[in-house]
Amino acid sequence: MEKANQSECGAFSASRRKFLARSPFAAAALAAGGCVSAEGGSAAAQKRGGVKFSLFSDLHYRVGDYNWASKRLEAILERAEKNSVDFVMECGDFCHDVVRAKPIIDRYNNFKIPTYHAVGNHDFESTKTLEAVVDAYKMTRGNFYYFDKGSLRFIVLDTNYFINKKGEFEHYAASSAWDKCHQTMAVITPPQIEMLKRAVSTAKGMCVVFSHNGIRTADPEKGITNAAEVLGIFAANPSIPILWINGHWHRNNLRLDDGIAFFTINTPTSDWLGGSHNAYPPEIMNSSPLAKREILFDVPVNAIVTVWPDGEVLIEGMKGATFMGLTPEDLGASSYSAKLPFDPNVLSAHFKLFPRVSKSNA
Repeated sequence: MEKANQSECGAFSASRRKFLARSPFAAAALAAGGCVSAEGGSAAAQKRGGVKFSLFSDLHYRVGDYNWASKRLEAILERAEKNSVDFVMECGDFCHDVVRAKPIIDRYNNFKIPTYHAVGNHDFESTKTLEAVVDAYKMTRGNFYYFDKGSLRFIVLDTNYFINKKGEFEHYAASSAWDKCHQTMAVITPPQIEMLKRAVSTAKGMCVVFSHNGIRTADPEKGITNAAEVLGIFAANPSIPILWINGHWHRNNLRLDDGIAFFTINTPTSDWLGGSHNAYPPEIMNSSPLAKREILFDVPVNAIVTVWPDGEVLIEGMKGATFMGLTPEDLGASSYSAKLPFDPNVLSAHFKLFPRVSKSNA
């Protein structure tokens, strides 16, 4: 949940080595190989003004869904504590019903380390109002906000808006269940645009943006539809390193676009299939009506991320696997999202972002 130190409310990858070798980050990469590790915990990161945080998205806790979400959350929080992180961030779709999920929400909100939410579309699946979710998640500054840790700025956006038939901005919480779960539009609203302008233009160091849906310039219909307006804010502040982190697609991806790093973090639970199966043990198939449409992950993949004011980024991911070793092909179904392939891992990477060239001076 948001704490009192907030400032305002409101490349496909397989292994990390292969990613760095093929990507635009190669020239700026500081390390390659397997999972890399920062020296020590938060205190070590803070030697150069760094901030370390735990990161996950799309936990998808749902009563009657056999994805072990509660146990997965415990494993994520245990890793966060072991790594002495400064805070924990989840990028949306934490649950499907904030009333029935209250025990697991409270566990996260009341964790001994500060925790933050960025709301996702499924968070509103069984909820009629935005306010109900904001209240349940104890987002005391609203559904979009930013906060500072040292000279680093962390910005949280809400991508669950669309333009209705009246031409007005409307939140998916007020729409039909289909619209809430299967967004046909994701818009960053004018108040968020103004907040983002202030946050970036007054930042003292690197900015990290969190959202559920994200920006996909090569596949715009799958991401934020007014991306050009958002990217214009970053272009107007070329000296500020930008790392944008999102979930939503249940995929693992890191790319560089116009000098901005975009990191899509995978789900720690499961992926939705394009067909159905009956491959899991009877106790799973019989207890969960959705098991036939899911491929479960065997481990709760998540990340520990360290960022420094000068644009250095260290992502410590996890190698994952599927439950029982089954692949989508084994299950006779497809799993393909946002032009990104199925991948049960969270990548690791170590790179540095440099000041971008201003469009006006290019």
